[in-house]
Amino acid sequence: MKLFNPQIILFVADVARAARFYAALGFIEESRATGAGTAPVKIEMSLEGFELGLALPGPAAEAHGLTPVTAGHRACLTLWTDDVAAAYAAALHAGAKDLQGPHPFLDGKLRVAFVEDFDGHPIQFVERKPTSARSGDAAGTPDSCRTTGS
Repeated sequence: MKLFNPQIILFVADVARAARFYAALGFIEESRATGAGTAPVKIEMSLEGFELGLALPGPAAEAHGLTPVTAGHRACLTLWTDDVAAAYAAALHAGAKDLQGPHPFLDGKLRVAFVEDFDGHPIQFVERKPTSARSGDAAGTPDSCRTTGS
């Protein structure tokens, strides 16, 4: 058995609107599925090998017997960047809600900011501040939820 192409699915109220928001952050649409009409019920997007699904909760419940949670901070999407301030500004420009602007974290080793998408999912932008041992090296960095305990 081989597992591949992991994807997280966020349940959203408006799939097309959510896709436009994530496209503004650099995600690329890979596929879309429509229900009985022409409006999408799920859009799959990718960014640097990470796959993100945006789906309506109703069809997932009806087709798969799931009970989607649609309120509160039910997942945190972490995006590493080389410029937290620019990523934060781009998200706000795309319509995100401000949660916490750029600020130092972990004794200044990281700089982080938080926004919330249209459906209440928090997004954390993380920038590793250069050090003498790993100056500018953010590639292959473990996700900040493990690093920060978020």
